[in-house]
Amino acid sequence: KINEDIVDTLGYRLLFDAAFPHIPPGSRYELLPAALAIAAYERTLLASEAPFQKWLKGNPNALTQNELEGAILFFGKADCVSCHTGPALNSMAFHAQGMADLVDCPESTFLTRVDNVENRGRGGFTGNTEDDYKFKVPQLYSLKRSPFYGHGSSFRSLSDVVAYKNLAVPENSRVPISQLSTSFQPLGLTDTEIDALTAFLTDGLDDSRLRRFEPNALPSGQCFPNHDEESRSDLGCD
Repeated sequence: KINEDIVDTLGYRLLFDAAFPHIPPGSRYELLPAALAIAAYERTLLASEAPFQKWLKGNPNALTQNELEGAILFFGKADCVSCHTGPALNSMAFHAQGMADLVDCPESTFLTRVDNVENRGRGGFTGNTEDDYKFKVPQLYSLKRSPFYGHGSSFRSLSDVVAYKNLAVPENSRVPISQLSTSFQPLGLTDTEIDALTAFLTDGLDDSRLRRFEPNALPSGQCFPNHDEESRSDLGCD
C-alpha cells in the first residue's frame, strides 16, 4: 500500500481520483493502480517523429538518398525485417547471435562473472537449455546516442553491429554453434551497403525530440528519471 501521507503531500490523491474513478477509494491508492499509472505513462513514450516514420506518412523527402537505400537493404537484401518486425522494429522472439557477454567488455565495471546465469540469456531464466544464449530482439528507434550495443556491450557503434551481422562470425566462443540463430548468416553486403544500412539505422530511425516527453518537474521534487545518488550527480540535480 502506498503511504497516504505522501499521496496527500505531493498532490497525487486528486490525480489518482481522476485516473481511477471506477476503483473504490479504499483501493485507489494502492500499488496496483500506481503500477497501472506508470504503465500508461510509459506507453506514451514512443518515437514517432523519426525520418522513416515521416516517410511512411507520405513525406518523400524525409529520408536522404543514402538512408532510403539503407531502408531498401533493411527490408530486402540484409533481411533485417525477418526479426525486426512491427511498429517498433522489434519482436517478442529470442535469438542467439554469438555476441560477447558483459564479462568480456574490456572497460567493464559490471560486477559479473563468466559463470553468471545471465550469460545464458533467456535460458538462464527459463532453465530450458533450448533457450540458452538467446536474447530478445530489441527495438531499433533512436539508438544513435547509446555508447554501447549488444547484450554484452561489446560494440561501440551501430556500424560495428552491422559489420558483425554482415560477417556472421560469432565472437563468443562459449556459445555453441548449434545454438546460433538460423538467421545468423553472412549477408554479403558491400562497404557501401554497410554505410547505407548504418545511415538508415542511425539517422533514418532517430527521433531527435524524445526529450519532449521529459516533465519539467515532479511533484516530489525528485530528480527525473532516476533519483539515486549517482544519477543525481550525473544529471546535475544536486
